[in-house]
Amino acid sequence: MASVTETTLCKILAKAKIRPFKISYYCERRDPDFDSKMHDVLVIYKQLSLQFDREGNLLLFEGMPVHTLSYDEKPGMQALDTTADDRQPVPGTEKNSTVSRDYEYVRLGTLSLLAVIDLLTSEAIPLVSPTHKSSDFVRFLKMLDGKYPAGDKIRFILDNHSAHT
Repeated sequence: MASVTETTLCKILAKAKIRPFKISYYCERRDPDFDSKMHDVLVIYKQLSLQFDREGNLLLFEGMPVHTLSYDEKPGMQALDTTADDRQPVPGTEKNSTVSRDYEYVRLGTLSLLAVIDLLTSEAIPLVSPTHKSSDFVRFLKMLDGKYPAGDKIRFILDNHSAHT
């Protein structure tokens, strides 16, 4: 296929009745409250931008920061391990200046990554879990509750995943 000309490719697609240029994509709006939710999120980001001066220094309003946390999860991540130790570069030689890793690996199942980014401090706070359930989300919230001082206001930006309810 590397040597096929554009004309030949067009003939093959036409014969197979494949017309990718006749497809357009759209985003289905399944949530009737999408516009108001989007507005609320954009207001939070605007409020957050107002908490910093031109040099990027935090401006405290009313003496207490509002911690704004942007949350998401990545379920079903492959947990892999190598079958041999990495080979470190040989000092003083440019030929082998990279770490060499064996291409074989062992599958250790799947994991879920739950994480927030504190938009005031840019700190990423992760939690790795073997499952992807609402109880994992509750455990993560309890972990965050212990991280921030009592009485501080915390706002979450979340998607509509069922575990968040």
